[in-house]
Formats: sequence, C-alpha cells, structure tokens
Amino acid sequence: MKGKSRGRFRLALTLLAALFLGALPAGLASPAVAAATGSISGTVTVPVGTDVTKIMVATLAGPTQKNVWADAEGKFLLPALEAGQYNLQFVDTANPMQLLPTFYGNRDRDQSTVVTVTAGSAVTGISQAMSIGGTIAGKVSVPAGVNPAGVTVVAGGPSGTNSSAVNNDGTYVVRGLGAGGHKVYFVHYGQPSPVLSTYYPGASLDGATLVPVTEGAGVTGINQVMQPAAMISGQVSVPVGSSYDGQVTVEAGPDFTKNNFVSTAFIGADGRFTVGGLPAGKYKLHFRTNNQKWANMWHGAVAVADKSPWVSVAAGEQLTGVTDSAVAAASVSGSVSGQPAPGPTMSGPGMSITAIMQDGTVAASTVMETSQTTYAIRNLLPGSYRIQFNRDPDFVSSYEAQSYKDLPESSGTAGATLVTAQAGQAVSNINATVRTGGTFTGKVLDSKGRPLANARINVYTKDGSLITRFDYSMADGTFKVTGLTTGLYFVSAEEGAESGPIFSGNVLNEANARSISAAVGQNTDIGTLSYATATAGKQGFDDVPLGAQFQDEIQWLADKGISTGWEANGSRTYQPLSPVNRDAMAAFMYRLAGKPAFTAPVVTPFKDLPVGTQFYKEITWLADKGISTGWEEADKSKTYRPLQPVNRDAMAAFMYRLAGEPAFTAPKVSPFVDVPVGAQFYKEITWLAAQGISTGWAEAGNTKSFRPLQPVNRDAMAAFMFRYNTKFGSI
Repeated sequence: MKGKSRGRFRLALTLLAALFLGALPAGLASPAVAAATGSISGTVTVPVGTDVTKIMVATLAGPTQKNVWADAEGKFLLPALEAGQYNLQFVDTANPMQLLPTFYGNRDRDQSTVVTVTAGSAVTGISQAMSIGGTIAGKVSVPAGVNPAGVTVVAGGPSGTNSSAVNNDGTYVVRGLGAGGHKVYFVHYGQPSPVLSTYYPGASLDGATLVPVTEGAGVTGINQVMQPAAMISGQVSVPVGSSYDGQVTVEAGPDFTKNNFVSTAFIGADGRFTVGGLPAGKYKLHFRTNNQKWANMWHGAVAVADKSPWVSVAAGEQLTGVTDSAVAAASVSGSVSGQPAPGPTMSGPGMSITAIMQDGTVAASTVMETSQTTYAIRNLLPGSYRIQFNRDPDFVSSYEAQSYKDLPESSGTAGATLVTAQAGQAVSNINATVRTGGTFTGKVLDSKGRPLANARINVYTKDGSLITRFDYSMADGTFKVTGLTTGLYFVSAEEGAESGPIFSGNVLNEANARSISAAVGQNTDIGTLSYATATAGKQGFDDVPLGAQFQDEIQWLADKGISTGWEANGSRTYQPLSPVNRDAMAAFMYRLAGKPAFTAPVVTPFKDLPVGTQFYKEITWLADKGISTGWEEADKSKTYRPLQPVNRDAMAAFMYRLAGEPAFTAPKVSPFVDVPVGAQFYKEITWLAAQGISTGWAEAGNTKSFRPLQPVNRDAMAAFMFRYNTKFGSI
C-alpha cells in the first residue's frame, strides 16, 4: 500500500509469468514459439593467491539477464542468451573482496566492449584479466567496555564502495579498492550504538579527508578513535496483558516530513527501548507500530512533530526515563468508484488517499493500487481529519483531486467535511466517486529547436493551492500531464540539458509566465515551449490565462500603466470578472487621459470622499472635467459613491464625456432591445455603439442587447478602453 505507482503491479505480473514459464517441464514449449538462443564463453584470469571460482560473470545489460561463476580453470559459459548486444561485468564475490570489478574490455561501463550475440551463435574467446585493488588499513579505538568488532569500516571512492569488519583487537583492512581518493567511514551498525559514527579523521562527510589509494598497494595508519555516543532510553507503556511491536526513530529536523532520522531502534514487547549513536543535541522521538492495534505518534502522544517536546542529550549522556503511553489506533476506510481512467487499467482506479489534520499537517497516507477499489488509513491518533483523494504530488494519476464528500480540489480544501475518529474506532464508508481530470499536452524543444527528451514538466500553482502534477517529455519532446482540476495553472519544463527552466507563455522568467486554464475531463494543448524562441517576456496577470477573452486588451491596459492590478506573494492578479467600482473607474480614466497635470482641491466636492482617500485626485479630476457629476442628496450635498460598481449605461456616459461630448445624433430606432429610445443615457449608449467601443450581445431574432444596468466587469473595461484609445487616443 506504500507504492507510488502502478509499476509494481505490472512487475509482479511479469515475475509471475516468468515463474510460470520457468516451471514448464523440459521439452515442453512455452505458449509462444521460442527463438533460437546463443551463448558467450571465455576465460577469467586472476592474480596468484586469489580464488577464480569466486568470480561472477553477469550480463549487466542485454536482452537476457543471467550470471554464472567461473570454474577452477577460470572458464565460464553464459548459455541460452537471446540475440542482442550485451555488457559483461566481472565481479569478485569473495569475502573480503580483493579484485576490482570490471566490464569486458574496460573498467568503465561506457567504454567497455559490447558483445553481440546472434540467434543460435556461440561467442567464444571472451577473456578478461582481473587485478588486485588497493587496501586501506588501520586500527579503531573504542571507549572502555565497547567491543571494536561491532564497528564496520567503509571506504568509498571513484570506483565504488567496499567495507570490512573490525577485528577484536581493533585492526581492519578494507580491500579491493580502485585508484583515487577514498572517504573512510566508521560505523557501529548494532543498536543501541555505543559510539558515534564518523568519517576519517573524525569529521562529517563534507569534512572527510580523502585517503589516496593505488591499485595493488596498501595504505596503512588510517586509525580512528571512536567517541562515546549519547543514548535515550524509555518506555511506551501498554495496558496489562497487551504488548507493543514497533520502532522508534530519533529525528533532528528541521523538516520532520522527510523521515531523515539520526538513529533508530526496535521497541520491545514491553514497550521498552534504547536508542544510541547520538551526538549531543536536541531531538524528537517518533513511534511507529508494526500492527494495527496502536497509533503511530510522536513523543507526547501527538500526531505531528511540531507539537512534540524536544529531548536534549549531552555528549555521551545516557538519558533514561522518557515515557509515553500507547494510544489505541483509529482507522478510516472506504471505497472508491467512478470513471475509469483513460487507457488500460485493472479493476480499480488507483490513487493516493491522505488524512490531513485541521492545521493542514499530513497525519498519514496510503496508496490504493489499480487492483483495488477499497482503502484503509490505519494507526491514526484520535482526532478530526480531512480525507483527501489523489492529492499526493508524488503519485501519478489521471483522476481529479478531491476531498471527502466529492468536493473537487478546485473548491478548496478548507471547506472539506471533517471525519472524526475516536481512540480504537474504525470509521468506515468514507467513500469517494472519482472523475477523470483535465490534461495539458504540448511539446518542448531545446535551444537548437530539437525535441527535448526526459525534461520534467511541472503543472503547478504559485500559491500551492492545487497539487503539482508532472510528466517527463518523450523522445519527440511531447508530454501529457493528467489529473488536473478546473482552474488556472502554470507550466514549467525543468532544466534538463538547458541552462534553466522555461515557462508557459514560452518565457524564461517565471514572473512573466502566463497561466493556462484547465477543465476537468478536457485536454488543453498548451503549444510548444522552445528554448530556441523563448524570451524573457513581460509581466501580465496570473489570473488572465492564455486564450482568455480580452487577454490582449488587458495586457495593453497593464503595459500602458492604466491598471496595475494587485500584487501579493509573488503573484500579480487582475480579477477580470470583478465589477469595476466608481473610484477605480476614475483612476482608469485619468490614466487613459495621460495623467494630465491637476491639483486636487483642498476641500472635497463630495461628502463621502474625504481628502486623502484612495484615488481622491483622480475622482476630483473626473468631477472637474464634468465627466462625473455624482448624486445630489436630499440635504443638497453631493456624493460620489466611490465603492459602488459602475453600470454599463453610466460607463457609456463617462466615455462620451471623456471624448469631449462630440456632436452626435442618436438614432430614432434603438439598436438594442433593452435600451428604449429616450432611456437615460440613450444618446451616450448609442454613441458608444456607433464608435464600435461596445458591441453588446447577440440575442434571438437577430437582435442585440446592451444590458445597461449590469455592472461593468474589469475585463470588459479593458476592452472598452482599448477600443476608445484606438478610436480617439488620449486627451
């Protein structure tokens, strides 16, 4: 249940098929007609004093995977090989290993000689000489009472890694090392480890000293003094008659979601544990069980590390008395049904299911394979959880992400229905009905215009509100990312062989990337991302996707500085479907007019517009030019109503006045079914239509409507101003 894809299921089927065919009696043909096979044979030569029968010869690459051992004369035979090209590897399997592993013809696989086998052929004369590697030797010193034989020495260098156990007297020899610098690691694998693991000469991995090795030669004197480790002991208490089965990990953070533990130990049936191998510092303890009886938890019986108390130890300290009480586990289970995913599937949909705490922390998760239609999340602490389906970014699925009660990801997760489980309670029937999400398809090209293969394509949101989906480009540069909810996404192709990522809109600067609209069950072709033609781009608005209505007019508005939109957390938005308020309309018109010189009055002309209010200068300029007269109230005062949306009829009046109230004779027959002759602003509306600034809506019977009392949305506002500027320019 912890797999991340359906590949394991297909692998299991492959293995079962192999076992079945391998079990056929001799002489009985498999269901398919077997093709003629070939063989490879030869001789291995080893230095005097080494055992040639310990040399394994393997087809590391090729149609048939097989390995054999050389005989006492060094001869080997790899039989029953399918036709194809093979890389042969020769490895010393003796303990300790003394000879250096090699490929046929060269130590480096990329430079090795390929052996070609044809159907029915016997390739002979494949001879390979093996050489003795270098050695690193020294002595390990441990604190009193510690057996040095519990320590293992590991040497890693350019040609790989070898290890050696330490003798009872503290001496060791690591053999079979290739030429070059090696980092030497001293580790006590037993638990509780009484000593600290370290790199020679008592350093971290980054600070380790490279020990130079020559093939066939020995380096001595690589000695190491092992320092005493701190230990933490305690007990997870269980009721009388019960037992515990699990392990404890000691983690240092700061990110406790990555399972990067410092040390670990098994917990006894009585709940007692001791963890060693710890440097001085502060830690958090994580208890995980191996059965369904007890909840997984952090020290303090909490579900997340942030709420768990720190446990501090000094150098070499043996801290005791850390106690917790086991909590009876809760579980959540259910079934998943719905649309089958595109392409071949097994009987179930296959997806990730996650239990999220109310603060947004992941408490537990599981993966439902394609062969399943039910799931269970076990070992939960009692509490309330949001159960999410297909919101694990590492699990590739065609299904739209959602929360319990079929709440799609596009609706947000904060309003998801909580599932409450008591200690020991099994909550069932937390079911989901899934549906196939949207897809993005496209192509990515390199800096020479060629298809770019194996580039990771990410489909994401800047604020992380929607789960990032990904795919890798094919050999022809094409890609398909699935499982998208309805909403706006950005697309990036990660670096690969190029100098940096490329983003939707075919730009190299993420701030200038263009969003793309996805819809459940629909495919969107985002076009080509090409390093050959990409530019830095220019910043638009993140909520105005490519292909959106009035996208060019909105971009023009931004380029001219008429609308700056809103900026927060690295995102710039325009809110195209929001109504335009009267104060913002004044600002738009002032900027459209070229920001003419104007000194705002020291006394406001509108009682609902205090001096210094946002857009005070722009609103008073509008009034000064007679573009807006406001309203006369019962007390003879005037108001502007700055936060009231602008209706389309008033918008026509504003623009007519902004143009200088040009001579115009209104038509005797209205062009709009919902604007009768003589209606308020009839002249202004028909003037707007005559200039092509507003086209209205096509209605039944070849008629048109203007919808005069409908508020003007910000996207339509951009269109009006773009057309006005095209016709009249700024004043």
